[in-house]
Parts: sequence; structure tokens; C-alpha cells
Amino acid sequence: MVLFVNSNDSSIYATNYLVSKEGIKKYPDAIWYDGDFSFEQGEEKEGYTKLYKWDGEKPIIEYIPTPEPELSQLDRIEEQLGKSQDEIRQEGADMVMEELVKRGLIV
Repeated sequence: MVLFVNSNDSSIYATNYLVSKEGIKKYPDAIWYDGDFSFEQGEEKEGYTKLYKWDGEKPIIEYIPTPEPELSQLDRIEEQLGKSQDEIRQEGADMVMEELVKRGLIV
């Protein structure tokens, strides 16, 4: 089987069972592997994502922390709409004070 490996970090990003051992010569990121490999190998760990890498001899699995999802634009708008008037006024006052301190008008 053929494993396609990213040259920057040795991560495996694709497999191919159809390309022959001789046929991989035209693919600079292809490695021939005589074993079995599947992206479904390894146990799932909550809060982590599986990263498959080539260690020079065989595929290995690394677990990396799953990044926190970024808020969508709609989520950010809803968050702002949920603020009270006092919170909004205080944020505005803080911004004005910060600008006055930056300009040296207030110490």
C-alpha cells in the first residue's frame, strides 16, 4: 500500500491501494508500506484529535489537543446583543479612558 506523507511534519494525509510499488516513483511524497494502515486505527480520546505520522519505519499515532472552535460571526453578534446597557457603557468608557491615557491627557 502507498502512504502519502507531508514532507514538513511527516503526517500521513492519504493512502492508496491501487498504485504499485514501482508506480510510486512519480509521487515525491509517496512511501511504500508493506503493512496494514487505516485512518480509523487507534482509540478516540475526548478532547484530542488523532494525527497519523510516519516515523521512518511505520505509521504512528499522535494525539493533539482539539482546538477550541472559534465563534461564528452570528455567535459574536448574539453575545453582544446579550450584554446589558451598563456593560456597553462601561466598555465605551474604558475605551475613552485608554485613549486619553495613551495621549497623555490623563495619568
